Amino acid sequence: MIHGYESHFNFSSHILKFYPETSPWDLTPEIFSVRPKQTAPCLDFPDSLKPAALEQAKKSKLNPFHFMCGRNPFVLDMPPPPDATIPVTVSEAVPPLMSWSVSGDVQYEFVDELHVGDSGLVYRIRAGHDVRVFKLHIGQDASIRFRTEMDAYAYLASRNVVEVIPQCFGWIELGFLLECARGVPSRLLAVLREEKISVMRGLVFEDLVDAQRLSVHNISLDVGESALQALHQFHSAYILHGKPVKDNVLVFPETKRVVWVGFSHAVCQGSVTREALLAELAEGWAFIYQRLVPDGFIGWEPGPDAIDPRTLVDDVAPVLIQPTHHRPSKPTIKEETVAILASYPDINLFSWDPPIFHLTPGPRRDHQYDTDEFLEAVKVEHRQHTFNPFGKWYGPCPCRIDEPDIFTGGPDERCVHGASVQVIPIRQIPTETQVEFVEYLKYSSNHPLLRVRIGSAEYLLKIFSMNWKGKKNHAACKPRFMTERDAYSHLTHHGACAAGAVPQCHGWFELSRAHVDNANAAIRRAYADEPPPWLVSPVFEDGSPSAAIVLEYLPESEEITLDNVTPARAELAVRSLSRVHCSYVVHGDVTNMKNLRLIRGHGDTPDRVVVLDFDHSRMSSWKRAWPLRIRFYNELMTLWAHLYSWMIPMQRTYCKATKHPHAIEL
Repeated sequence: MIHGYESHFNFSSHILKFYPETSPWDLTPEIFSVRPKQTAPCLDFPDSLKPAALEQAKKSKLNPFHFMCGRNPFVLDMPPPPDATIPVTVSEAVPPLMSWSVSGDVQYEFVDELHVGDSGLVYRIRAGHDVRVFKLHIGQDASIRFRTEMDAYAYLASRNVVEVIPQCFGWIELGFLLECARGVPSRLLAVLREEKISVMRGLVFEDLVDAQRLSVHNISLDVGESALQALHQFHSAYILHGKPVKDNVLVFPETKRVVWVGFSHAVCQGSVTREALLAELAEGWAFIYQRLVPDGFIGWEPGPDAIDPRTLVDDVAPVLIQPTHHRPSKPTIKEETVAILASYPDINLFSWDPPIFHLTPGPRRDHQYDTDEFLEAVKVEHRQHTFNPFGKWYGPCPCRIDEPDIFTGGPDERCVHGASVQVIPIRQIPTETQVEFVEYLKYSSNHPLLRVRIGSAEYLLKIFSMNWKGKKNHAACKPRFMTERDAYSHLTHHGACAAGAVPQCHGWFELSRAHVDNANAAIRRAYADEPPPWLVSPVFEDGSPSAAIVLEYLPESEEITLDNVTPARAELAVRSLSRVHCSYVVHGDVTNMKNLRLIRGHGDTPDRVVVLDFDHSRMSSWKRAWPLRIRFYNELMTLWAHLYSWMIPMQRTYCKATKHPHAIEL
């Protein structure tokens, strides 16, 4: 990593360009979750949750902690380029695998039966003082599988890939063993009589006597990483293993050495594509870090009917808006990251083609398997230690930046300034405009909000004056008004209002004495049974007239809460904030949920989420304080994390319904 920088973007498309020649473990900066042992949230998971998670897994056939190692970094985030096919790089023919050297002076004997299946038989044999393993392919396509595995070992030997595979001594005629070896197994003879053997040759390997099949009992983050790096070694020889499953991985518990076996489905060199190699690496990552490590954590041995979590969690969400900007292609990951970051907010993050992976997380359906007992255990852990394991459910925010000094270029890269983003101020409405004050709205706000009628239309009036909520003699109200007025100038000019990301702004005006009296009368009506805590002042702290901004009235809007938040509404909120940023406005207080309002859709009208209250914002037109680009990203990351890493996980944990609304009958 460079200065602690770590990329949270999915750069599988960048990995693809140089894979397998360059190892993903050697990239700089490091890609998040390529090495989960450094970043895995499972390091934080408490042991107290294991029993409840195990019981739920047994009942539902799904491990509720399948997400504990993060997000698969090798899932391709865009279609492969046209040059994805790997050319044959070996100009000379690979020497074929030779026959195993046998001698009539050596005694051969079948010792143990190691594996019996429909596609193969594996035996331990003794040749004099040496012990070897004999593998015979049987059944349909046996001759193809024998030839494939023999060629794969020849290719791997020619590329000196030897530490992560068993030593292959060559092939041997079955007839020789049947004639010369003692203790020929009856099962082998029975298979031979039934004419299930179409290949009269088998392969001979070293005997890995201390090795164990990879399982939930011997898996660890280190072993998982070794297994994937071994898979990369095959890929470096342009060999596709063909069947990356745990039964084809052996581990030595004492030394942690990992060995892959079972190359009867391999694809060699000229027929391999970069896309296929990276897809196999993603497959290996999935079965290790989404299955074995989580299952080992809770001590669950899933059966063949276990649910693959990938069938319930989609990596890619549907694209709601057609992207308009092609993603930059740079020679290094850091340069590509900086190119994306340095273009925001000039280019909306949702506009990149292909989309930024996981900016809109794909839908999840695994929560429907939660049991009441498991959720109660999670609640207890959260109440006692403030740890909610579901906080990692949606993975990390893709636009998180771990290095504040990532922008090393000039001011155009670091700052968003006003030279190219001049705006037209919102119009000033005449003070003598007739306003009917219909209702004071008791929203939680630092400034009074009233429903008013101007002409025949209804609006929301946001009033700024000196002594609202105890701010008398505090020089803040007028600057806040000017800040919000300038923000709406940006939002109107750059289309955020027209896009529905914020309320429509219809202008502003200075309050007359009649406006102040009528506004205070509406406030008193709202507090009919008690004295109103505050009233509108006719002036600001500097003696100038108080002012108000006229906004779109949203009669059925509601605050986003744990009761109404959904992934779709979270996406709308993040998209709305990105539209605010593309108006060159940093909101300043966006994780205060009163500043996000939901308008529920009806019929063909979709839901809408708007961003409110811009009296703490900063604009690029302020030459005295140009906002840094990093602040736009930090604010977007903060909202993304608040929604996907806190609100939605908390909703899953503390569902108020008697029965979980998403639950299925188990």
